[in-house]
Amino acid sequence: MDRPDPAARVRAPALLVVIVLALACAGVGCPCVRGAVNASPDLRWWLFSNFGASKVCPEMKKRGVPLKLASLGAASVGRFFPRDCRVDVDDQRHAIVVTASGTGYASLPVTRRIGFYCGIQVEYLPDFRLESDATYVWGKFSRLLAPPDLRIIGVENPVVNLATRTPAGDVATVIGQGVVTSEIVKGFTVVRQDDGDDFALGILNPPDKPKRHFKAGEDRQVLASDITQLQGGTREFLGPFTVDDQGAALYVKANVTGAPLVYAVMVRSTGDTWRASYEAAQPLGPPPGALISQGALPMGESSFVAVVPKGEYFIVVENRAQPIAPLGVPLPMPVGEAIGYLTYSVEVGDKP
Repeated sequence: MDRPDPAARVRAPALLVVIVLALACAGVGCPCVRGAVNASPDLRWWLFSNFGASKVCPEMKKRGVPLKLASLGAASVGRFFPRDCRVDVDDQRHAIVVTASGTGYASLPVTRRIGFYCGIQVEYLPDFRLESDATYVWGKFSRLLAPPDLRIIGVENPVVNLATRTPAGDVATVIGQGVVTSEIVKGFTVVRQDDGDDFALGILNPPDKPKRHFKAGEDRQVLASDITQLQGGTREFLGPFTVDDQGAALYVKANVTGAPLVYAVMVRSTGDTWRASYEAAQPLGPPPGALISQGALPMGESSFVAVVPKGEYFIVVENRAQPIAPLGVPLPMPVGEAIGYLTYSVEVGDKP
């Protein structure tokens, strides 16, 4: 029996999917027309607005967005998960207005774990370019049409939590806005290659590509490759990852420094419920449903495979080191804590 095409298993990021659909419908993927498409902004916009814009929101809601702060390094400190979304097309400006809202979390100095709701209305100038070895898709930031609507769901540090209830206590909100807004204004780049799709905040031009931290396995597609930071007593919800075929598996490669970690693989519904409790800054507890697999991520390089049926899955990583909490109150700064840094790659392919 023929093996299924690994590429069919992957749901590409939002603006990448719409361009691929546009190219498939218009027949412009061959080298003979690549130059003509690259040279015509009007043609690229026509392709996007007619074949792609309606696909942005369905894809946007399928994957959490890593949140990073330049002052804290290259590792992500949290995630934002879009839940509601609408796209309006502006033909005159060759722009799209994305109105989206959702929830997320971040682990930051002062607040420690903070959960938030965020609504945004942002204008992007989408574009793409066909290269011989890849397709580049850009979401170039244009402007915020309104300040982000940010509301705090929960804060782990009880002192900060009290402060947020007073007129002077909007520190957590300011920090949250800084995290979300700082990511939005970078724009983003998606690069499609034969063995997977890579996402990066900011605008990358050919031949630059987002960094991959591990070499992809043969006949596998890369779903994610990044670095994340986990303070003591925190979790990271990687995904959700979509698997479109039966007989597949998720292949995870990891390199851990700072503190050992543990992982658990679960279906999306279980992960969403668990994440809601985490965003509310509730005490860490067991998962609310069955796990597909679980285990340790020791210091150094390691890997694991999770055989899964068709569906959507979270990979949840946790640093079980306890935060320093004299008199039961966690310190606002993680001084002396065992902070874990996880460099990871998630791939999908045929099961072993």
